[in-house]
Amino acid sequence: MKLIILPLVASLALLVGCASDFESTGSEPSASVDTSEVDSFNETQQRINEQMAVDAANAAAAEQNNAAMAAAQQTENQHNAEFNQNGLQ
Repeated sequence: MKLIILPLVASLALLVGCASDFESTGSEPSASVDTSEVDSFNETQQRINEQMAVDAANAAAAEQNNAAMAAAQQTENQHNAEFNQNGLQ
């Protein structure tokens, strides 16, 4: 299960890292572009990227928690089966 989560987190980190590289080239904006709208869009996009990274981290943590709970349940089931087999003789 861990092996499935690791590529997901790695690709998301790569996606977020690459997305931060898209910046202005420093050229003058054309007269028809309102820079406040562009700045607002960029800020919104940055917040979306950050939220996606947080959501992915939370999903990975939830998946790890689910795997741990399943493993604990399986261990308990095995213990109960052994007890039922050997404990009541």
